[in-house]
This record gives sequence, structure tokens and C-alpha cells, in this order.
Amino acid sequence: MNKILHISLLASLVSCGGDQVVVRETQASCRDGIIQAGEQCDDGNEDTNDACTNFCTLALCGDGVLRTDLALGELGAEGCDDSNQDDDDACTSQCETARCGDGVKRLDLSEGDEAYEYCDDGNTDNYDACRNACAEASCGDAVVRSDLEADERGFEECDDGNADDSDNCLSTCIEASCGDGVISAGEGCDD
Repeated sequence: MNKILHISLLASLVSCGGDQVVVRETQASCRDGIIQAGEQCDDGNEDTNDACTNFCTLALCGDGVLRTDLALGELGAEGCDDSNQDDDDACTSQCETARCGDGVKRLDLSEGDEAYEYCDDGNTDNYDACRNACAEASCGDAVVRSDLEADERGFEECDDGNADDSDNCLSTCIEASCGDGVISAGEGCDD
């Protein structure tokens, strides 16, 4: 129980007509339902996950106490609260659970971990440098990257998701053509 020293001043009339100040020390008691000196709030309950914590402080994002009395989306609701301001871990500085697509690349996981993000551009464009599954675009992923011009590194004319050079899309993500040095569909030779 969080106890705070509280000094009460009482003025009382004395028989000779003057005022006398009596100082009395009392223990403030957090969770007694009475807001006293040093307390921001006191709701009188044992629930530390509501608007008033068990330390008689107002619940705030970043205080390390998960507020559960509100539905997600409501003002003040928290999906997590890890008591830091890091946006690149499992809990953002806005007390939202980190997720692929939120625009912040998590740095607290290693490659191979289930929620590891190679990138996170925060958009729903699956045809740019970062896929919607937070994986970097690459030739052979079966998605044609459309954010680059023909002379830019990483440009793809096609991407059939395989390494078979005998079809219409080469393993370099360039469309097969006569003269490319690869015998592909419909060609009898290509020197």
C-alpha cells in the first residue's frame, strides 16, 4: 500500500480568544476512496488496470501498467504498455501492439522469428520495395514490382515466381525474347 505522510492543520478557538494551530500527523492511504495530498486520484479499489492505478496516479500510456477497462479504439485504451517510448519493439510509444503494416520496422526480433519484419513501409501497395507481409521485394517472389523504371536496379518486367528460364519470364525477371541467349518457349535456338 502506498502511504504518504499527510499533515492536517486544525484551527481551534482557545478559551482566551486566540487561534491555536494544532499539527497532527496522519498516514494518507492510497485506495481508500479519498484523494489526499500526493495522490492524483483515488478510486478506492484494488484494480490497477483502470483509470486510477493502485499507486493513486492517473493511468497513462507509458506507465508500465496495462489499462484494460476500455475497449481498444476508445480514447485512453491500451493494447500494451511496456513503459518505454521505443516504437521499434513489440509495443509502440502509443501503447499499440506492433504489427506488420504499421509503418515501423521492429528491431527487437531476429531473422527467423515469427513476427520478424524485413521492412515495414506502412502502406497497402504490394508492388513496391516492401511487400504487405513485411518482406522485401525480390525477383522470384511472384509479384511484379511496379515502383521502378526500366533503368533502375530491381526493375522487373515479369515475375513468375520460378527459376525456369524455358518459359516466358526469365529467372532475372526479364521477359524472354529472341537474342537473350536463352532458349525459351517458342524458340528452337537462341545464340
